[in-house]
Amino acid sequence: MSVMHWLTGWVRFRVVTPKGGERFLNSCARFGIILWQVKPGEKGMTACVRAGQYKLLRRPAKRAKVRLHILKRRGLPLKLAHLRGRPGLVAAFALFWIVLFGLGQFFWTVEINGCKRIQEPALRTALAAQGVAPGIWKGNFSAKEIQLKIMKKYPQISWISINNHGSDVDVQLTEKDTAPPVADQKGWYELRASQNGKVTEIHVGAGTAVVKKGDGVVKGQLLVSAAVENKDEKFMQLYHAAGTVMAETTHTFQVSVPNHLTQWKTCSDSVERRSLRIFGIQIPLSVQLPPQGTLKRAGELTTVRLCGKEIPLSVMRETLTPIQRIIHRRNHQEMKQEAMRMLENREKADFPKAEIIKRKDSVKTSPTGITVTRQIKCRENIAEEVKISQ
Repeated sequence: MSVMHWLTGWVRFRVVTPKGGERFLNSCARFGIILWQVKPGEKGMTACVRAGQYKLLRRPAKRAKVRLHILKRRGLPLKLAHLRGRPGLVAAFALFWIVLFGLGQFFWTVEINGCKRIQEPALRTALAAQGVAPGIWKGNFSAKEIQLKIMKKYPQISWISINNHGSDVDVQLTEKDTAPPVADQKGWYELRASQNGKVTEIHVGAGTAVVKKGDGVVKGQLLVSAAVENKDEKFMQLYHAAGTVMAETTHTFQVSVPNHLTQWKTCSDSVERRSLRIFGIQIPLSVQLPPQGTLKRAGELTTVRLCGKEIPLSVMRETLTPIQRIIHRRNHQEMKQEAMRMLENREKADFPKAEIIKRKDSVKTSPTGITVTRQIKCRENIAEEVKISQ
């Protein structure tokens, strides 16, 4: 049987009465009923007809005075006829295809390969901000646009490819190689002052010093020239100037400390809650309600993997801790101690190689706290290499 016959359905029958077969065939032709595979047999002639036309054979059979007996029924309409009395099965079948098609419009997995120095969780967060994450609708997905935005956010990426394979996203990237720092040995350099100060020592390795001990210098002033005079042959020769110029420098900076300190304190027992997240929809699994008031949240997200790939199904375990704000009023001594600690950290961060000679602090009190201004005198190397030519 052809595919068309199967789609429309067909019935194979036998003409039981031994006589009247020819009259039956002639009557079918007059009524426009198409028969095929007409074959004679010992028990009677057999033939096939479309399932929808079998009832029309009653009139030709009555005229030819024959009886018909069904041998086979096949085809799609006959298969579907069994489902007429089962509406639930039909609805479930239709719902299955609707859900399958609907879920296919979302991303299921996002696989990332090639991360070395870039943290994969941070990259996943950046991709999620661009609409690439498990459970997100993929209707507005544009690989080229997302690739450009990710490379702009992470300049250390030299190449990235984002491919959408149905509901799976494959992210392949290559990071730029970090070249070791290479000192520029080409050209001529001179030494200039990196800041204002009073020269205390000069040690020249190459070049000609243009300042002497006790001179005051300003930022950018020439300290050691790259030109060296050759007295024997009476000409000037340029070198890569090198050396150190120690000077006394003065720096001023300040810090402010408020007279109140805000702290958060736990006020009752923590509550643990669990929830199920499917395609970004969170379904609570715990019947216990969250505590009232301000809460500190800490949780763990476990993503389900299928065949080694993450799917948009995860379990969230969250701990909720009630907290309350406590404002501590600090006295003058406590504020001053905090200011001293902040000033020491500032010195270590801003002047790691300088020798502190003298410190002078001034404290200013206000209704909201104190402000401490510190002036320090340092002894440090102020020589800075500046390129003057190739």
